[in-house]
Amino acid sequence: MNDRIRQLRRTLGMNQEKFAAAIGLRQGTVSHLEKKGTTVTEQNVKAICAQFGASEGWLRTGHGEMFLPGQRQERELLAAFGQLAPPLQNYLVQSARELLKAQLEMAGDGAETPIK
Repeated sequence: MNDRIRQLRRTLGMNQEKFAAAIGLRQGTVSHLEKKGTTVTEQNVKAICAQFGASEGWLRTGHGEMFLPGQRQERELLAAFGQLAPPLQNYLVQSARELLKAQLEMAGDGAETPIK
């Protein structure tokens, strides 16, 4: 599991300090978790999976996909959104609303579902 924690962190493009901060740990703790043979607590497994959308099965066993379906794209979108200037964030939200409306109209539904 230690190698998979390192692999997940690197896939996310994070250093140990940022990874640690995201799950409420210190950088030294993440360094320790990535060392072969270190026991990873249940609390740390749950925190890693919840924060990063990682598959618990993959983290524990290495089987299956690293991320839960859709989670990786959602995280990438949110990370990119957070780096945009506020006027561009507003533009993106408005564009998403328009795309949703067009999708509903194409499906013949016609009902509008507001994005909050």
